[in-house]
Amino acid sequence: MQKNEPSPSNGVKYLVLALALLFSAPIVVTIGFKVLKKDSSYLLLIVGVILTIAAIIITAIGIVKITRYIFDKDNDKN
Repeated sequence: MQKNEPSPSNGVKYLVLALALLFSAPIVVTIGFKVLKKDSSYLLLIVGVILTIAAIIITAIGIVKITRYIFDKDNDKN
């Protein structure tokens, strides 16, 4: 059975996805507030908040994967 080794490219993939969400989530939230003022619809505002939370979580996962790659190299030599 193969051990799932951490790699920096795996963490970078998460950070690239998070970067896309970090740009799109505030735009969706802003559009959601404008629609809320005009039509009293909360749909885009809720989607924007969900995208914001997802961006935060995916950023944290990416950083954890990269730090695991950096700091777990010493544990594999035992």
